[in-house]
Formats: sequence, C-alpha cells, structure tokens
Amino acid sequence: MARQFGAGGYIGRASGRAFDARKTPGYPPYDAMEFEIPVMTGGDVNSRVWVRIHEVEESMRLIEQILKRLPEGPILQPLHARAEMREGLGIVEGFRGDVLVWIRLDRDRVSRCHLRDPSWFQWPLLETVIEGNIVADFPLCNKSFNCSYSGHDV
Repeated sequence: MARQFGAGGYIGRASGRAFDARKTPGYPPYDAMEFEIPVMTGGDVNSRVWVRIHEVEESMRLIEQILKRLPEGPILQPLHARAEMREGLGIVEGFRGDVLVWIRLDRDRVSRCHLRDPSWFQWPLLETVIEGNIVADFPLCNKSFNCSYSGHDV
C-alpha cells in the first residue's frame, strides 16, 4: 500500500520505500552531501519511530556538513524584478515526505502558490493501518503517522 500510494517520508521508509526527494531527483546542497536514507520494512508504529530516530541522526550529519561548507560573503542578495510573469514547479523533502510546490510570480510578487503536503497520500494509508484494530490502537497509529489535518503546515 505504501508503494501504491507513493508514501514518502518516514511513513514510506518504515514500509520499505527508500524514496527521498533530496536524492531522487536530488537538489542542492544535498546532491553534494553524504547521508543515508534509513529504511525499515515492518510498516508498523515501531518502524516509524525508529526511522524518525535514525533521520534525526542523519540530520545532525547534514547540519555538520552544511556548516563546514558555508561560503564567505553576504547571506542576503537583492533580487531584481523581471517584467514578465513566470511560474515554476519544484519538489523538496519535508519531514513527512515530498512536498510539491507550484508558484507563479508576477514581476516581484507571488500571484499564485500551491503546496501539496505529503499527508494527502498518507491519510488513506492510516485508514488501512487501523482497519481491523481495536479502538485503543487508533491514537498510537494516528500519532505515529502525524499527518497534517489542514495540509497547510508544511
């Protein structure tokens, strides 16, 4: 089911799916860094917890690498507005999984923007996980998924 719904983040990785947008398709600065994608195959609460613990360890490795590679010079550069309207699409790895971002710029202003939270693909999986379980298991399963109720807190 994790593969069928394209689950990313720790939910997908706890079910054997090794997708991470920082590696595939990849984007700077992660494309030049060394880090592991923790994967487990149990697909249960325990696997989700352990994947998250291992991801914290990998995040610490990434922070160390980023701090060592900080360039000299200013950290803020002015952007010059363009006359034409432009739009783009991108994907980034959030803690729940891959976040799809579409944005339209009109000169120097954001005229439209849409963020697709990974929870959209994970809610149906939560339903699958709790099916047939006792009511007392629901809070544990629900919190181990930690889906966004609104989809706006990316």
